[in-house]
Amino acid sequence: MALETILKQPSETIQRSVTFNGVATIAALHSVGSEARGLVSGAAALDVVSTLFAGALTLAISGGTDGERYLVTAIADDAEGDRAETELEIVVIDAAWSMPDGGAPYLSIAEFVERFTLQEVVRMADPVGHGRIDRGLLVGALINAQAVADAHVAGRYTVPLVDVPFIIKKIVGDLARAELQPNGDGVEAQLKASMRMLERIQTGAMPIPVATPPAEAASDTPILIAPGRRAYPDGLAGY
Repeated sequence: MALETILKQPSETIQRSVTFNGVATIAALHSVGSEARGLVSGAAALDVVSTLFAGALTLAISGGTDGERYLVTAIADDAEGDRAETELEIVVIDAAWSMPDGGAPYLSIAEFVERFTLQEVVRMADPVGHGRIDRGLLVGALINAQAVADAHVAGRYTVPLVDVPFIIKKIVGDLARAELQPNGDGVEAQLKASMRMLERIQTGAMPIPVATPPAEAASDTPILIAPGRRAYPDGLAGY
């Protein structure tokens, strides 16, 4: 049975329907518990509230400490009366971040993890090998990647981008990954491809969907319009 991994913010409460061996209906619930992996010293407990209705089990999961990972285990009798067990891994991380000037992120931490998988991101952003994501390291790489993207895009479009196209999210992800894991498999090729795309965006060879071109700057030099006079006052009479 594959262990399902779910990302959760410390202040967030998530609702999760649980299945046992792929079956959503159970006859009776025996226990639900959670255990911290011990990645963060003094981590708070994860609060798990179970609701069983019409044979369907739903878990409300809240609390937890930033950086900690928790194993949630539920034990029940399935519809055939056999004992069944299911597990979820809850990864608690403060996913909120912004650019130094307060600008919104183009790529969220959840999107970065979704693209490269949690296991890969832990390898990238865990320099000491504790098995947890170093949030500061990851956010720093995302900030740098977005700054590089903006520097190329700004000549053609208004930045920061409001509606971020998928291609920009991909580029930011590739640049951040290259900073975190410069020697990883396929990283250099993806980095070069993303930089080429940025150069094409900069020259206008690769337009970005949805993005807004920058407004033309008003000239500082006033334009004076004076009433003219006729070059030939007699209107070329008799010509």
